[in-house]
This record gives sequence, structure tokens and C-alpha cells, in this order.
Amino acid sequence: MPDSILLITEDPGIVRTVTAACRDLDARLTHVNALDTSGGVPLATPPDLVLCDYATFGTAQPQMPRACFLLYTEPADSEQAIEAIKRGALDYLVTPVKTDVLTRHIEDALRISRDIHVPAVFDEPCEDASVERIIGQSPVVRDMCKLIGRIAPRDVNVLITGESGTGKELVARAILHHSQRKDRPFFAVNCAAIPETLMESELFGHEKGAFTGAVHRRIGKFEQCDGGTLFLDEIGDIPLATQAKLLRVLQDQSFQRLGGRELITSDVRIVAATHQPLEQLIESGDFRQDLFFRLRVASIEVPPLREREVDAVLLAHEFVRRQNRNFGTAVRSFAPDVLPMLLKYSWPGNVRELENAIKSALVVARGTVLRLEFLPDHIRNPVHAPTHLAGTSRRVSDDTFNDEVRSVASKLLAQSELSGRLHAAAVAVVEREVIRLCLERCGGQLTPTAKRLGISRTTLRKRIARFGFRTSTSIDSDD
Repeated sequence: MPDSILLITEDPGIVRTVTAACRDLDARLTHVNALDTSGGVPLATPPDLVLCDYATFGTAQPQMPRACFLLYTEPADSEQAIEAIKRGALDYLVTPVKTDVLTRHIEDALRISRDIHVPAVFDEPCEDASVERIIGQSPVVRDMCKLIGRIAPRDVNVLITGESGTGKELVARAILHHSQRKDRPFFAVNCAAIPETLMESELFGHEKGAFTGAVHRRIGKFEQCDGGTLFLDEIGDIPLATQAKLLRVLQDQSFQRLGGRELITSDVRIVAATHQPLEQLIESGDFRQDLFFRLRVASIEVPPLREREVDAVLLAHEFVRRQNRNFGTAVRSFAPDVLPMLLKYSWPGNVRELENAIKSALVVARGTVLRLEFLPDHIRNPVHAPTHLAGTSRRVSDDTFNDEVRSVASKLLAQSELSGRLHAAAVAVVEREVIRLCLERCGGQLTPTAKRLGISRTTLRKRIARFGFRTSTSIDSDD
């Protein structure tokens, strides 16, 4: 049966363009000039897709709650677009629009309409405020959800990449939810939080007496997770020795407990995640290339929040809804000046930072409206941190900073022996100075330095050893 499309407009130009697009897609089009003011639906069965303007959307959506909506509008009104997306429209187009462009958008919208019957993420009811779902209607998130829908049913290992705080574990759980192993065990391991000496035991277990303190046999996560899914977060922090054993498990699904002789088989699907560029870790010798290829049979990149502008509004509403119960608050809406501020802020900490900002606001909130004054000060008054040159404390302008960067780049380009290795050399130069200065400002202490850099202590120790730094009360310059 062809897809059913309802077009609501009096504009003959839009009618002609939509008619041509529907002809290309072999879709059944019904056109009406306006909705029946009595509330009657113009079709006996709800259409798969409705095309209308923003004004009509407010009236049509309650009448056809299960239909997907694609809006057309005159040159973009961002506030109107955000409100439309927030209320459930799939997308909006600025008129006039070419037939081929409209055809692509309608085709995508119809595909999403079909997927609504089998959602691409979570389909549990959301009455429980503790339920976490992927929230977003921006194009990058829609594309990501489609990719999850394609990858999840296929029993392959998946590598999830993205900045810290973007929600990589949420993506991993969405993959589990739509996989063939959804009713089987699921374990999450934060590789950055486990000391190197305990990592192998955590994953593969150990026998009694395998090492000092091993007074009992321990069953590792691979053995516990047989038939299920194992989520390895911050996979880039796994020690090289453990990487070798992990590679063997991925190759033949067998391993031995630490200190044991018994060969144990385990059928486990690996979903790994990292915020680090594994390709650079491979170049530096900190990550095995063969393991990388075994993990990245399929890959998903989680976009940062700054690339999901409209979603910041949707997420803010969702976080208020979830946290009202926890904080005993009754916030029902945002003051008009709050949402523009949320959209203006760059969210370097991504979704996690936004959620924490909403929590902070609710702590001091009064009444049913979340006002601008409730937001944390650094969001209401964002100040760009001053940029400093290595070894100085003077502030430099963006132009001066860019001149310094260009100077370093020119010097690297002038070194012919770096041909084929320029990218790695440039990264190493910047990384070395950033780590050295950060160590200086943290008094040589590893934990606060690693936290400020956004890396694990294990990774920081590797970098310190590679660059030859001395950790004391300060870091001496090697210049």
C-alpha cells in the first residue's frame, strides 16, 4: 500500500511541488486548503505524513496525534522552528523549496513514520522519571538513531565514539534494547576507573592464590556475561597486556582465569566506547591496531551537544520533568529568556553538563517557572577563559594566538623528515605543552591534572613517561 500524505495549504506553488515529489515517490497525496474548524479529520485513516505550516500545526497535531509532521515556513524563524521541533514536528523547510530537495525530505519523513511502529530507541512508557531515553530530534540524532536501528539486531561488536558527557552508555543500552540479546546479561565496565593491576581479574576472573590477596576464586565479567552484552567504557585505557588477552577472546571466544589452566568459552557481544582518538593511541603504541579492528566492526559517533542546537531545549525540558520528583519542585515551564541562553551556551561538558545545570537550577528554583536567575552563573555569564602562551601568564588575543599556532605549524612543515608524520607530530607538540602546563598548575598532582585534562590517571602516567616529565611539586621545562 502506498504511503499516505496529507497536504494542508492554499499556496498553489507548494501544491505543485509536493504533487511532483509524491509522484516521484509513488505516494498517495490528499490536498485540502484548510482543516475543518469543527475538528473533523480530513481522512478516514490517519495519514503517514502531514505537510502544513506552523500555524496549522498547532491545530492539526491534536487531531492526528500519531501522524508525522513536516512543516514548511517562510525564511527561517528560529524560535518558531525550535518550538515546532519541541512539540514533535520532524523537520521544517524554508519555502520556496526545490522538488528534489522536498522529495528527499519527504522520503526521510516517511521512513521515520514507518519506524514509529518499531521505535529506533526505547519504547517503554516514560511515566517513570528514572527511565533514560535518547532525547533529540535534530538531524544528527535522527541519523544516529537510524544507525542504531540498523546495527542493533546484527550480532557484531560496536565501537561508540564521542566526547565526554555525550551519552555513550545510553547509546550502548539502546543497542542492547534492540538486539537479539536484550533479555540476556548486560554488564558495564569503566576501564578508566579500574587499576591496571586489577583489570585482568575484573574481566577474566582469577583462581584462589593467583596473587597476594586472592583468597577466593573470582568469576570475571566475561564469564558472568556469557550470552549477553559487555559494555567496555573508556576502552582506550585498557593496559596493553590486557588488550592482548581481550583480542584472543574476540578471536576465539575463549580465555583462562588469572592463575588458572581451564579454558573457558564465553559468547559475549562487545560494545566499547571511548572519548579518545584510538587512531592516535595506535600511532603512539598505546593501543593495538588488531584489537581496534576487532572492536570496530560497526561504529557509531555520538554528536556533541553544540551540534544538536534544538535538542538542548528538548533535553532541558526532559531533565526538569525527571528531576522535579527528586527535588520536590514543581517547575512546569521556562521563562522566555532562559531557552535562548541555553542555546547560546556552548556546553563543553555536553549533555551531562546540561543535566547538572538543570539540577543546580532546581535546587534554588521557586515557583512553577524556571527563571534565568536560577541558572548557574557560568551559563548566565559565559566568559571565555584567557589563552596563555607556554611559560607565560599574559593574556593573548585570538589573533595573537592564531599567529603563534601558524608559526609552530610553519616550523613543522619546514621539517622534511616529518613528511607522512606531520599530523602525529603536531598533536604531540600541543599535547606535550598542554599536559606540562596542566601539571604545573596542579602542583604535579596526578588526580587533579587528569581530571582537568579529561583523561584517566593511567593515560596521564603514560604521557608523563613518554614526554620524560618529572612529577614533583612542579614540572621542569625541557626547553
